[in-house]
Formats: sequence, C-alpha cells, structure tokens
Amino acid sequence: MVSRRQLLRASAGFAAVGLTGLSGCSSPSPNYYRLGIVPGTVHTGGPGRIVVRSISIPGYLDRDGIVKGGGNYQIDIHDNDLWAEDFAGMLQDSMVQDLAQRLPNTTVTGPGSSITGTPDALVEINLQRFDTDASGMMIFIAQLAIKSGASLTTWATRTLNLSAPANGPRVAAVVAVMSHLWGEAADNAASLLVQSWAHHPHSSAD
Repeated sequence: MVSRRQLLRASAGFAAVGLTGLSGCSSPSPNYYRLGIVPGTVHTGGPGRIVVRSISIPGYLDRDGIVKGGGNYQIDIHDNDLWAEDFAGMLQDSMVQDLAQRLPNTTVTGPGSSITGTPDALVEINLQRFDTDASGMMIFIAQLAIKSGASLTTWATRTLNLSAPANGPRVAAVVAVMSHLWGEAADNAASLLVQSWAHHPHSSAD
C-alpha cells in the first residue's frame, strides 16, 4: 500500500520535471533589424525643400517579421527576426536620409517633420514587391512619382524594377541587400527630382 508521504514525494517530483521542461522550451530573444543608409551619387540643382510624402507597401510586407520570400506562390516569414519599427515608416525615414545625402543643398523631410511650410516638391513611392525569389534574388518593384509641392501636379513618374543576389539565407545579409536596393531607389528619386526641377523651377506657379 502506498503511503500518503510517498504520494506527496511523487507529486513533488512530477512538478519539478514540469517546471524544468517549461524553462527549457522558452522562446529565444528576438533579433531586431533596420535598413542601413547607403551613400549614392551627389546631385546639385535640385529643389530647395522636398518632402517624402508617402511610402505605400503591399499587405504581405506590412508585418513585424522579416519576409523570407520563396517560390511556388508561398511566402515565409521569420518568426524571431523582426523589423525594429513599422516597415513603411522605416522605409520613409531611410529614404529621407538617403535623399539628404544625395541632395546636400536640399532640405529633405518626412510628413511629420516640425519644419513647416509648402515644399517645392513631393516624393511618393508605391512599393509592389520587396522579397527574394526561388533562385535567391532579391526583387524590388516600385512606382516612383515626383509632384509639385504647391499644386500636387505630377511632374514625373518612373517604374523601378531592380534586383540583386540576396547573399544567402542569413538575415543580416538579406537586410544589407535590401538597404542597397533602397539606396538605388533613392538614386533614381534624386536624379528625377533634379530633372523635374529643371523643368519646373518655381513650384508655386504650377
């Protein structure tokens, strides 16, 4: 016959095993990433002040986890590798910094800046794809628009279709390639801003 003391000892042993199992299954701390600022060609002759007004992204990129990409119509998401902030907001902040480097004589801000007043030009980007394909290439597809800051008239548009090797499955390498391609998008935006301003030097008259 099993005594009460033996039952209590057995119960305590099971409880200890359960607690040990739970502690061993704890999730690892997440890794956080952000896009880097990639220097590009410096331009002169652009507008005095521009605002990166909006960056729209597709729904599958609007998440905390970094998209792995893939093939056969499937998208994989990193569960423990996360963006350090809202992805669309991070793209916008990075574009502001990238353009500021490329247009040193231009004041570049985002829509939430404390610098007020009507800008000379607006930058809008409609991102359609930004992930790796089945072959390991990072694919970037977006529509770029330059508009008058005063009248919102569209001055120029350009479709961007860029790609680069993702450099393997490591998340840090993937984010570095994404930063590089976003820098290429900034190169296109900077050159288009300078070209547009040459044809519309006084936005308030548009």
